[in-house]
Amino acid sequence: MERQNGRLALRIGLYSPFFGSTVGGGEKYLGVTAEAIRDAFPRHRVEIVSPVPVDPERYRRMLGIDLDGIGLRTGRLPGAGLGRRIRRLPLLRRYADLVLSARAVAWTRAYDLFLSMVYVVPTFSLARRGVILCQFPYQLGGASSRWQGLPGLLYRAYLAPYQLLRRRLLGSEVEAFQLVICQSEYVRSWVRRYWERDSEVVNPPIDVPAAEPDFPAKEPIVLSVGRFFASGHSKRHDLMVETFRRLWDGGLRGWELHLVGSVHRDDPADLRYFEEVRRRAEGYPVHIHADAPLETLLDLYRRASIYWHAAGYGVDAERRPIDLEHFGMTTAEAMAHGVVPVAIARGGQVEVVQEGVDGFLWEEPKQLAAHTLTLIGDGELRRRMGEAARRSSFRFSRETFKRRMATVLRPLVEELEREPGSAAVDEG
Repeated sequence: MERQNGRLALRIGLYSPFFGSTVGGGEKYLGVTAEAIRDAFPRHRVEIVSPVPVDPERYRRMLGIDLDGIGLRTGRLPGAGLGRRIRRLPLLRRYADLVLSARAVAWTRAYDLFLSMVYVVPTFSLARRGVILCQFPYQLGGASSRWQGLPGLLYRAYLAPYQLLRRRLLGSEVEAFQLVICQSEYVRSWVRRYWERDSEVVNPPIDVPAAEPDFPAKEPIVLSVGRFFASGHSKRHDLMVETFRRLWDGGLRGWELHLVGSVHRDDPADLRYFEEVRRRAEGYPVHIHADAPLETLLDLYRRASIYWHAAGYGVDAERRPIDLEHFGMTTAEAMAHGVVPVAIARGGQVEVVQEGVDGFLWEEPKQLAAHTLTLIGDGELRRRMGEAARRSSFRFSRETFKRRMATVLRPLVEELEREPGSAAVDEG
């Protein structure tokens, strides 16, 4: 704790192994959570910890995050750059994640309340109270092997040192956290399966514009927003470009497909994926906006009529549930601008889109194409669904998120305020 104006102030830290290097939904969730804590508990000190330096202007420009009054701490994880390079090697990725986590254990003790964003990388906390912001849970016992015989034996031998090191370095892991907060009911269901504990759901924040959409000014644009990367829950830009090409080759005219997203440049596989998407788009009215600023994205949201989402297509949902969309932030953002979503019926998307009311859900690309043609051919339906989508989006507004997050965290904050703590620093 610290003393502010004669009163003890808590030291509250938020951590993500990806903040500073990645710009996406997880980073917005963490950043707006920091905003919520700063605004709801103004006497306490709030800071974000990251393995690499953070460019606040970049996050303001691309995600609309306001980091004013929020501390930024870096350099606590020596060798983080080497860790990220090691992660590109599949055989060493699991061990690299463990090293990143272990290096962060000691300094968590400095916090009264510590919030850790969890996605793939094991988590930890020696703080007085801990909260997991769960994008998706990892399996505590390690993933089960899909190989039998000698390959399975070799895989278990590969995992044995990892399991031993994990227990030694991280201890109880998730048991050290008093609260788990999930982004969706979909994620919550997997927390129950993997961690055998319940959690609170706080849907991600989206920015709902104050002005109503100008529906007569909507243009013949199909839009999709998502980072360009090949692995994990890839946004499947390749499938969307292919679907649009088929529509165009089948006679569709006057419409354009716009793809917006940051490009992962550290991994050659991601760069190859991006270049392949660009190659497939050549010769068609497909526009790719790589690393576009927030202003460009907002302009496209205002102008677009239809929104596509395809992340998770082709994934074995039972074996790789992490590769489905965990919620669907960009789908909800598009809806806030009156854009009608045609989203894949998997993962968290089914919690965002109400089939036939404020959008359509699809399971196969032919359904994506069919729903799109239905909307293209019926302007009144587009308008009606666009208005419904706009109304639905207020469930996920930034203001709703911040109120909900503050409400969920308040019992822990008030509990800490009532008890003395070892992290106290007198700042008279």
